[in-house]
Amino acid sequence: MQNRFCTPQGGSALMFVMTANRTLLVALFAAGLITSYAAEKSDSINKTLGDIVVDGLGTRNVRSTDMGRTTLSRDQILKMPVLLSEPDIIKTLQLQPGVSQGMEAFAGLYVHGGEDDQNLFLFDGLPLYQVSHLGGLFSSFNVAAVSEADFYKTSFPVQFGGRTSSITDITMQTPNKEKYTGQLSLGLTSGNIFISGPLVKHRTAMALGIRRTWFDAISAPTLAIMNAIDKPNGKKTIANYQFTDLNFKIDHSFRPNVTASIMAYYSHDRLNFGERRFQDPDEEKGNSGYYDEHFNKFGWGNYGISGTFKMQSSHSQLHATAYWSKYSSDYLQQREYQNDIEEALSYGKITDSTNNWISDIGAKLNFSTWITARFKMLCGAEWVNHSYLPEDLSTLSIAKGLETRFSSYSGNINAQQLSLWAGGELSPSSRISLNLGLRLANFWSQGENHHIFEPRATLRVSLNDDLSLKMGYAKMSQFAQQVSNSHVSLPTDLWQPIPAGFKPMTSHQYSIGAYKNFSSSLLFSAEAWYKRTYNILEYRDGISMLNPLLAWNEKLTSGKGWAYGIDLNLRKTVGRLSGSIGYGLMWNWRKFAELNEGKRFPAKFDNRHKINIVASYNFSPSLCLSASWVYTTGNRMTMSLYNYDTSSGFFPDAPSNGYGDIGSDKVTGVGSIAGRNNVRLPAYHRLDLALSYTKNLKNGRKSVWNVSLYNAYCHMNAITIQKDDFNNKWGHNGGTEWHRSFKTFSLIPIVPSASYTYYF
Repeated sequence: MQNRFCTPQGGSALMFVMTANRTLLVALFAAGLITSYAAEKSDSINKTLGDIVVDGLGTRNVRSTDMGRTTLSRDQILKMPVLLSEPDIIKTLQLQPGVSQGMEAFAGLYVHGGEDDQNLFLFDGLPLYQVSHLGGLFSSFNVAAVSEADFYKTSFPVQFGGRTSSITDITMQTPNKEKYTGQLSLGLTSGNIFISGPLVKHRTAMALGIRRTWFDAISAPTLAIMNAIDKPNGKKTIANYQFTDLNFKIDHSFRPNVTASIMAYYSHDRLNFGERRFQDPDEEKGNSGYYDEHFNKFGWGNYGISGTFKMQSSHSQLHATAYWSKYSSDYLQQREYQNDIEEALSYGKITDSTNNWISDIGAKLNFSTWITARFKMLCGAEWVNHSYLPEDLSTLSIAKGLETRFSSYSGNINAQQLSLWAGGELSPSSRISLNLGLRLANFWSQGENHHIFEPRATLRVSLNDDLSLKMGYAKMSQFAQQVSNSHVSLPTDLWQPIPAGFKPMTSHQYSIGAYKNFSSSLLFSAEAWYKRTYNILEYRDGISMLNPLLAWNEKLTSGKGWAYGIDLNLRKTVGRLSGSIGYGLMWNWRKFAELNEGKRFPAKFDNRHKINIVASYNFSPSLCLSASWVYTTGNRMTMSLYNYDTSSGFFPDAPSNGYGDIGSDKVTGVGSIAGRNNVRLPAYHRLDLALSYTKNLKNGRKSVWNVSLYNAYCHMNAITIQKDDFNNKWGHNGGTEWHRSFKTFSLIPIVPSASYTYYF
């Protein structure tokens, strides 16, 4: 249920939210006591809790209420074969059933029919809005600094909210309070160093990770040589790219069960490219000279700081976090020219620029406690002050001494968000567990108050010790969206808070599954799911995101989506041979009243079938071979399959390139598009291989060589289709026939790479 109030103060609504939260806490507490009294006859909670065992992966598969949860350790991520030997959390998660990768080689994450912006990424509690480099070629997480990552795609713990598709909760390594350790890694595209050690032994420690690309350093000499060769021809190429990641953490122990930490995160990219055509003045030849330069400049990044306080006892835990996070992106497109260097009025300049940013200041409190051995309660709250700059567009034109400027500035938009939650897990017996929770989210912005009630529930019924059935429901909401008009999540895509007159995006996901342990290391899961999403933002047809004449909210329209499918997964977790086999079946639809004539259409990443096979084999403690094979039904795109002529009312099977005549009419065919995403690309499949060799050195040190092959059998996967039209006037049919030719465009062949890591 969703209510919307438009009271600027929203006091009554906030009071209602707080009252509902207190009522839920009392109800859960009472239910826990009743359940405890019926199920347990113990005079000491702590004594009973001493019998609780921390579940491993196999136990969690059948005995917990978790659905669609994956936990990745740093070692698991490092084993995966990936492009250019850059370990990558997101590309590892792409191998999960129900997750589409988007465009090949890019770090997109499209979970259960959702879009890339519908995924929440937390790094030690710090929310991040941008997690990719080079438009998604690499993710911005330095795996050397990561301890583990929890990924949720089906059932969502009540303490998480703010996105509608998935949660990825990444934990940075805890600094070593005993001794200094670290690693140094060198790859084809970047290098990184991670150091951890005590500042005050046993009490205070630090960890520092730095990763930087050397694309710019490697390409600079090549670019200089190329420009020296091209200079006599009046051509200069402009190109530069670099990214930097920095992670820093200080951890202090007041007591063994009371700790505090401060973490800083920085990730930034800068990309420049363009071309300059010129001719230097030459009096002898009578040339006055000219130049014409096209230039593009991108910059984007996410940075922030968080402080965490943890206190725990034998049966409860308090976790408090305060943070500041900022994401920004800017884009400049410029053409500057002078047709005659000696003539001032021949100078011209055209510049388009855009800027977009989000800044968050927030605080979060989580408290969990075992009321009894059969009932665990969780409650908490989060407050966030959002500051948005949705759009700052400007256009400058200078021609013949006249200057023209256009701009569209949305202004800063401030928003307050308050979330309260409470939940509990009841286990009346070892065969049944019920996880209930309610999250209340309040978002106030631009004089409007939005209240979302997000119930969560998961039921687990064990048929025996190795087989269980689970079912769940989760409602999620999202108050900001990143609107894109391409298949790749680009840094120029703008994050938009809820525009005036629009509603927050919400999703409802239903799931049911069966979970089986064939042995302690062979695990199977099957999950069927159905998800509906409302209030998805898209650009209106024919609208350019860089149009400064339209306000940003006038460019948007909203619609709904629904997706459904089944995820199958078989995992082997221990032994010389380990890995998984996954299969995903999915349908993914969209419907907008103002798009595609109001008819439903398939989403861009409506990948019907997906198969993943991942395996690692240890020949010895020092030699390991890893392989990953993926197959997916192709992505979808919009293109014209037929053409028609608008000038004469004649509808030949003709192209739109204007060659040749039919009768007395010039053929100026216009592409006819049956509907959005009407064409499916060919199926995608790829094999990746990686071989790692570990050598143990003195004093506990070691070195690891990794050699990998991306796309090992060099299958040229299509990323788009290009339509070409031909006139057979001089062909074998006597010039009476036009025909079309469709060609696939592929990007990445087989790519070998290597990396070296030294652990100390």
